Amino acid sequence: MSKHIGFIKRCAVFTALLSVCFLFVWKLVTPKFFMDNDWPTTSAYCGFYEMEEESVDVLFFGSSHAASFFIPQELYNDYGYTSYNLGCEQQNLVVSYFWLKEALRSQNPKTVVLDCYMLFTYNAKEPLNTSEACTRKALDYMKWSPVKMEAVKTICELDQNQSLLSYYLPNIRYHTRWKGLGANDFKVWERKKHYELKGYAPLAGYCGIEEFLPFDGRKAENSAVMVPLMEEYLEKIRLLCEQQGIELLLVKNPATVQSAEKYQTVQDYAKRHGLQYFDFNEKGLYKKTEYSFASDNHDGGHGNFWGARKITKYIGSVLKQGGRLQKKTAAQWEETKDYYMQMIKDCELPHITELNTYLAAVNNEYYSVFLATKGDWTAYLGNESAVLLRNLGLRAPESGAAAKAGFLAAVSDGKIHEQSGLEQLQLSGTVRRGIVTFLMESTAPAYGDRCSIAVDGTEYSKNSRGLNVVVLQRETGRVIDTVCFDTGAEGRPAIR
Repeated sequence: MSKHIGFIKRCAVFTALLSVCFLFVWKLVTPKFFMDNDWPTTSAYCGFYEMEEESVDVLFFGSSHAASFFIPQELYNDYGYTSYNLGCEQQNLVVSYFWLKEALRSQNPKTVVLDCYMLFTYNAKEPLNTSEACTRKALDYMKWSPVKMEAVKTICELDQNQSLLSYYLPNIRYHTRWKGLGANDFKVWERKKHYELKGYAPLAGYCGIEEFLPFDGRKAENSAVMVPLMEEYLEKIRLLCEQQGIELLLVKNPATVQSAEKYQTVQDYAKRHGLQYFDFNEKGLYKKTEYSFASDNHDGGHGNFWGARKITKYIGSVLKQGGRLQKKTAAQWEETKDYYMQMIKDCELPHITELNTYLAAVNNEYYSVFLATKGDWTAYLGNESAVLLRNLGLRAPESGAAAKAGFLAAVSDGKIHEQSGLEQLQLSGTVRRGIVTFLMESTAPAYGDRCSIAVDGTEYSKNSRGLNVVVLQRETGRVIDTVCFDTGAEGRPAIR
C-alpha cells in the first residue's frame, strides 16, 4: 500500500512540475507589448487588473483611435474623475463588448465612452473586420473566466480561420516565436508594473496635414452602411449598458477617413436610442474644441498628446454637465501624476529646436543621453551651451576650442562616459541596468569626418555636422528623439 501511495505522490509532483513548465512556456511565447511599443496593449490590459475594485467610473473603448485620444490622467487632473482606457489597435465591436463584460466583473462604471471608427468597413476580407493578430492582442491577457471562454467561443464561431484550441494553448499559435524572444519576454514582471497611463498610448508627432477640412453634418444627404456584425455588437453594448444603468457616449475622434455620411449614420442611431454622439470631425464641434488637425494629430487617424488633451478635456466637460460623476481623490491616480508630467516632457522633447533649451531639457534623470560630434562642431557652440554640457557632467570645450577634435559622450544611470581627441574615437557600454547596449563613433575630419550612435544595434545618429544627440527614455526603453544641432553654422539649426 505504501508503495502505491509513494507512486501516486511522485506522479502528482511530476504532474505539478510539468504544469509549471507548460505554463512558463505558454507565458514565454505569448507576444508582449509594453511601453517600448507605440501600442502598449499588454501593459494596458494587465494594468486594468491592478485597479482597485469599483474604483473606475469611466471606461473608454475602441480602436487605436480611442487608445491615442483618451487620457485617464488628464481627466482625473482636471475633473477628479477616475477612468481607464481599454482601447487597442483595431478593436472591433465584438472585442469591445467582451472587454466591457470583463470589466464589469470588477468595476461599476457610471459611463462608457465608445469611439465609433470600427463600425464601418476596415478590412472587408476579415470576418471580424480586423486582423486576427489584433484580436489576439486584446484577448491574450484577459484573465480566464466564463467571459473569456464565451469571447473565445464566439470569435472562433464568427471567424472559422481561428482555432479555439490555440487560445487555450497559445504555444500552438506562437510556436515560431522561439527565434525572436527578447527582453520583454524575460522581464515580464518588471515591465507589467508600468501601467501608469492606464491604457492611454501617447504619440508625439505632428501630421502636418493642412488640407484637412471638417465637414458640415447638416449637409449630409445620404448615410453610410455599418458592417452588420459591428452594428449587432454595438446594440449588445448599448443593451448591456442600459441593463447596468451605465451612460453610453458615442464618439468619433478626428480622422481623415470620417465623412458626413458616416456621421449621419451614427447620429441617426444615437437619436433612435436617446444617446449622445460627439463627432469631432463635424465643423461645429471641431471649432468648439479649437482643434488643429495639422498640429493635433500624429497622423491621419491618431491624435498626438496635444490633440488628445483637447478631446479629453471636452469629454470631461460633457461628463461634468451630465452630473452622474462625483469628483474624488483616488490614490491610484494621485500616485501617477508625476509619471504623467514626465510623459508630457517626453512628448515635448522632439519639438524643441533651440539648442540651449534642449540641453536643459535632457538633463533629466529619466533619460540616457548619447552625443557624438561631426566636423567643426564648436564654431557656434557658445559658452552658454558649453556650460549646459558641463551641467550634464561632461568636460565640454569652450567655444572655438579643439575645432578639429571629435567628441563622444553617454550620460545615463548617474554615470558619465566620454572621449575626445583628434584620433578615431569609439565608446561602448550598457544602460538601463545592462539591458540596452550602445556603440558610438566619432571620426575627426582628418580621418573621414563621420559619427555614429547605435543603440541596441540600431543606428540613430543623423551623421550631420555639429552635435548629434540621441535620447533614450529609461523607464519605457524607447528612443524618443534623435537630432543634430549644426553648431558649425550660425543659428545652430536643428536637423531631424
